[in-house]
Amino acid sequence: AILCYVTYMAIQKAGGVAAPINPRLARTEIAHVLANARPRAIVAAGEHLSKARDACLHLEPRPLLLGPIDSNDADGHRLPLDRTLEDLAAFDTDTFQVPISESDLADLLYTSGTTGLPKGVASTHENVLSINVLASEVEDAFMHAAPLGTVLGTYGTMIACLRLGLTNVCLPVFSTSRFAELLDDQRPGWLMLVPAHVQLLREFGALEDVDTTSVKVVLFGSAPMPSESFTWLATTFSEALVMNAYSLTEAGDAACLLSFDDARTRPGSVGKPMAGGAVDVIDERGNHLAVSQIGELVLRMRSGRRFYFDNPDATAQTFHDGWVHTGDLGYVDEDGFVYLVDRKHDVINRGGFNVYSVEVENAIYEHPAVLEATVLGIDHPILGQDVAAVVRLAEGTSLDLAALRTFLTDRLADFKQPRQLFFFDTPLPRTSLEKIDKSALRVALSLNNAPTA
Repeated sequence: AILCYVTYMAIQKAGGVAAPINPRLARTEIAHVLANARPRAIVAAGEHLSKARDACLHLEPRPLLLGPIDSNDADGHRLPLDRTLEDLAAFDTDTFQVPISESDLADLLYTSGTTGLPKGVASTHENVLSINVLASEVEDAFMHAAPLGTVLGTYGTMIACLRLGLTNVCLPVFSTSRFAELLDDQRPGWLMLVPAHVQLLREFGALEDVDTTSVKVVLFGSAPMPSESFTWLATTFSEALVMNAYSLTEAGDAACLLSFDDARTRPGSVGKPMAGGAVDVIDERGNHLAVSQIGELVLRMRSGRRFYFDNPDATAQTFHDGWVHTGDLGYVDEDGFVYLVDRKHDVINRGGFNVYSVEVENAIYEHPAVLEATVLGIDHPILGQDVAAVVRLAEGTSLDLAALRTFLTDRLADFKQPRQLFFFDTPLPRTSLEKIDKSALRVALSLNNAPTA
């Protein structure tokens, strides 16, 4: 993590554009990112060096490969490097910094690719400097496991820590036991979590004997979180302000914040817009929709307009007149609170009725046997689409389709209830941003014949 942070800053000091790559991306995704970014140099270390080396072979002109002097492959053989980081440090004694203007590009952050291959969101130095950060008046530590190549990892933790003077405690890979150990040892005042991490901490009881009173702020985001997990967070970190932050890579900043107190009275909301920003709801023709009407959420961000690097067609579809078109469906209530109901491409049209997967998933999560759940639209010869649920159950519990539908009777209309139920014994696949990967699930269900009820 330290190498990533230093490299990000060093690139900008040299007048370059930093393009951190999420290490969880597959080789084909990394190859696509590099082909789009066209880097002059690639910095990597450890197990990621071999991926970087393989990717370099297919790029023209070939970028320089930089890494630590003791870099070896999986078989222990020394990896050939164009320059070692030690060589660079040895002759870089100059304090000169390349002049940079606010309009110069600062970085490229790549999306998780849930609707296709990752796209590089370009931010200027002005964009980065305008990002909202919460106030902190004391020296403290900020603990998280956010990869640098994400909005959470770059702006939400690294930049935020530098601007607030917080100690950055980063777990390269999330581990419940390591998280609990560091929480007890470092006594951080700030935490950043994603719903998948919260689920693991709950499932394994990792914090049952840990003193959590040092924590003052708990932020979470990147995906919807069941209300039970939100309540667990507020109970476990009883001295902390627990808040949900809604954002996306294209926005570059938190668009909305929701406190636990507001969550108790407005379940399903992601909060109100951050200071200096705005949220609107529009129909397919771009017309403004009234209070409580469902449409696409569009964001106007305080930190300014961005664009997709070397992708003008996608830029034109997403960024319009200062607004970011999110692809999320939702609405705003009479008090200005924003609600998400689904991704546009995840809405299920069952016989002419729209079924929003988030609503169905939230209802399924209320069942005490369910640890993980997601909902998919599947083909139906008459209705067009039907509703299927995929769940992972708690150890020692059981559930079948009839029992689930009975449980949902008072929670969902009949047409919204699943007609098929699939089971996974292992955690559901997730994207590089820890969202449940519905595309991977579709492939797994068709190839592996997961058990069904």
